[in-house]
Amino acid sequence: MSRYSVGLGPGFLALAFWLNLLRLEPFATWFYLFAWFGVILTVDQLIRRWEGRSLVMRCGLAGFALVMIGSATTWYFFELLNLRLENWYYVFVADGAVRRSVGTLLSFATVFPGILWIDHYLTCRDWPGPCRGPRLFLSAASGRLLQAAGGLCLVLPMVWPRFLFPLVWISTGLLLAPVELRTGQGLMAQLRKGDYGPLRRTLVAGLIAGLCWESLNFWARAKWIYTVPFFDRLKLFEMPLAGFLGFPPFAVECTVLYRVLVHLRLAPAFGAFAAARQVPADRRRTVVAVALGLAFCLVVDQTVVAPAVVQSVSPAAARATWLEPATRQVLTDCGAEYLTALEGWQADARWQCLADRLPPADLVGLRQTVDLCLHQGIGVDYTALLVRAGLRAPGDLARWAPESLHRRLAEVALPGERLPRLAQLRVWIRRAGQP
Repeated sequence: MSRYSVGLGPGFLALAFWLNLLRLEPFATWFYLFAWFGVILTVDQLIRRWEGRSLVMRCGLAGFALVMIGSATTWYFFELLNLRLENWYYVFVADGAVRRSVGTLLSFATVFPGILWIDHYLTCRDWPGPCRGPRLFLSAASGRLLQAAGGLCLVLPMVWPRFLFPLVWISTGLLLAPVELRTGQGLMAQLRKGDYGPLRRTLVAGLIAGLCWESLNFWARAKWIYTVPFFDRLKLFEMPLAGFLGFPPFAVECTVLYRVLVHLRLAPAFGAFAAARQVPADRRRTVVAVALGLAFCLVVDQTVVAPAVVQSVSPAAARATWLEPATRQVLTDCGAEYLTALEGWQADARWQCLADRLPPADLVGLRQTVDLCLHQGIGVDYTALLVRAGLRAPGDLARWAPESLHRRLAEVALPGERLPRLAQLRVWIRRAGQP
């Protein structure tokens, strides 16, 4: 295989980083999506170099599409849970409902390929090596106990989300483990034999994938921000350090779920999944399953993600209602249709254009409110609310306690206007300089 094809993934990833650092659109807003597909392509080419054929080509385009649809459906399920947990939210996603929905779907579609491709490559390299342990006796009764425990791990966080939210990251794995065991293959079957190597590799793959997710998210403009109770101060990238403990069990959940999908012939079999026993299925069944999965994604996207989890979109100057109409027109004339254009490549030229067109006092006020709008993805809607409450710069946030600011915003909010969550205010204030 040509060494140039091996370099295609890293080259694509490097290009995504470079264009993002220049803050060029659409690469700045869509950076996470571009970069993560670069990571998947890189791992896929490493697998091709090792085995002679890439996993994407082995699955085929239709098969890889099934992997992506299964991935998106799975993550939208966790978005549904997050409606109650409120552990994260999204900022500066693409403006426009269609673009936002397509970008969100494609981003969530990278979860399975990320984990499974990394796991497969680690298996190719036999790293970490073999690991033997006691054989686990898993009877039908113990399977029912695992499913009962999984059900509790799913229900209890919905009742007490502030304290029991970590349990959701093991819930579906426990619920589906007995189903996976009945396929005759998989992690549970290996534990029955005392072989802990596949489980350890999956845990490591989850941690590697998590580090990739969080590092790419850190550099992205459209990103997620965590509001995890008790662990919000000590972070690596955007993730609280303790949160990285959730990625390994989440990888196990994804692996168990994927094996069940393979068993039902709703996903392509490769590597360790190729030996899974499959039940008969026809194309009509697959089409129905795909249609139901996409319908579920669309419903959750429109009823949960868009109205509740997405907290800001790309900040269009035309929607910056705290500015005078003449100032908004000048912004457009100077090439700042979106306020994010006032940072990164060519930002100096745009600010010079604004300086030539606006009085000095107006320019100073514009700089302050733009900084406020861009601070932690606050966005134009919340900036209008903050300006109405008397805050005009990020430094103004540091003078408030979250509870007091929340009450003040409620006082000045218009009927039906959405208020930021208290957890969001804590993020804004803490990162504006308050200890």
